[in-house]
Amino acid sequence: MNPAATGPLASAPDRELLAALSPTAVIFDFDGTLVDTSTLNTDAARASFTDLDLPVPEPWLHNAPLADLTALRELLHRDLGLRLPDTDSEFVARTRAHWLTLARRARPVARVCAAARHLASAAVPLAVASANDGQVVRAGLAASGLDGLFRTVVAREHVARLKPAPDAYLLAAARLAVPPDQCLAFENTDEGISAALGAGIPVIDIRDRTWNARRP
Repeated sequence: MNPAATGPLASAPDRELLAALSPTAVIFDFDGTLVDTSTLNTDAARASFTDLDLPVPEPWLHNAPLADLTALRELLHRDLGLRLPDTDSEFVARTRAHWLTLARRARPVARVCAAARHLASAAVPLAVASANDGQVVRAGLAASGLDGLFRTVVAREHVARLKPAPDAYLLAAARLAVPPDQCLAFENTDEGISAALGAGIPVIDIRDRTWNARRP
């Protein structure tokens, strides 16, 4: 079955907004925007810290910058007096392995996914721009019934700088062969919104009840 034809339909106001914006291409964030992964990311990181015998308190873990390993190392040492023995690539691989065992728990964010399916059905090219690991993103999309919807996935391993830097959005637009100002982004964090705007891409903050495009 065509994945663009499955799942809930976009609401009339969302369809009208997308028609009015008329983007040439659309780029979606992954974590918390397309797929609800908050507990998955935390559970995978917790398992990695347990592997490494690092006693990380639960409240600290829930507020930790799990995507930014430089910041994570600094806060581990500053707040808890702990040092991460893994290299960045080792920690990413360790946490990825835990995440993939939990991928079946990934759930689509219904309103955003309905918008994505509506756009795909109209032959608008779609991409994902994420600070997460590429294998994790693809597994989460598959578990949520969204695989096959996106022409390209840009993940942390594809860029030198993570959000709020614009690199992921610039690369996604380049892969879609669409100028950034003709794209539209969907995001759910201040860092992600800054990344999209920094790339020159209008962005919808899905946290708003009424969606509107913020422009650079």
